[in-house]
Amino acid sequence: METATEAQLITTLGQLESQLRENSGTSLDTAKINTFVQNAKTLAERFPQDSLAPLYLFKAAELRHASGKWAEAIELWGTVDTKFKNYQRSPEALFMQGFVSENDLQDRKQAIRYYEVFLAKHPEHPMADDARALIENLKKGITDQELIEQFEQQQQ
Repeated sequence: METATEAQLITTLGQLESQLRENSGTSLDTAKINTFVQNAKTLAERFPQDSLAPLYLFKAAELRHASGKWAEAIELWGTVDTKFKNYQRSPEALFMQGFVSENDLQDRKQAIRYYEVFLAKHPEHPMADDARALIENLKKGITDQELIEQFEQQQQ
């Protein structure tokens, strides 16, 4: 789709998004997801000024995450964070890099780094307290099960 116009890319992305949403109850359509991701990346690379570019790139990251391609999801969210700083969900993209590193890749050190960068860039963000707590728990080496047990004890 290198020769596609901006309007063609947006139209295709909108159609693919609708088709993927319609089929959300069934198995993931890998071909449509791949086409969506490629078109989103092309839109962001060729037309970064388009307000839909970061939105579709964020959705592409969500699709990659849902299909288990976690490293690519992290990379796409990284692009949202670095190239589209003014996009309203840019902080969330950075947070998601930490979340996927922690929960899907089981990479505590990388997760801590993403959460620390998130806090440095967005100390007042609504998710900042979550990031602080996650860093603290990751540094302590607390497992999810231990967190649940601590929470249950606090509720008694």
